[in-house]
Amino acid sequence: MNEQLQQTLTALGGGLTGVDASTAASNVGGWHKTLDGVPGAETLVSHLAKLQEALKSGDLAGAAALLPGLGSETEKLAAGAPEADKAGLHQLAAALKG
Repeated sequence: MNEQLQQTLTALGGGLTGVDASTAASNVGGWHKTLDGVPGAETLVSHLAKLQEALKSGDLAGAAALLPGLGSETEKLAAGAPEADKAGLHQLAAALKG
């Protein structure tokens, strides 16, 4: 599994509410950079930008409202991901959907 995905899953190990907003914003920014320009990830990249903005502004309710959509988009992206990352992406998608 790719290191960035592993770090994200580890950070979410205590649940979504266990991650502080600044750490989450940094992680989201990293994913935004990683996925920007990846074919099929345009909607996910757009959602990540909105999530990062919400986290940075302290709008935690707005950030939480974006998570199910991020989970759905992550699940879609998992279908075309390298085999080594598919299970982790499905796990991430499930965590984001709640």
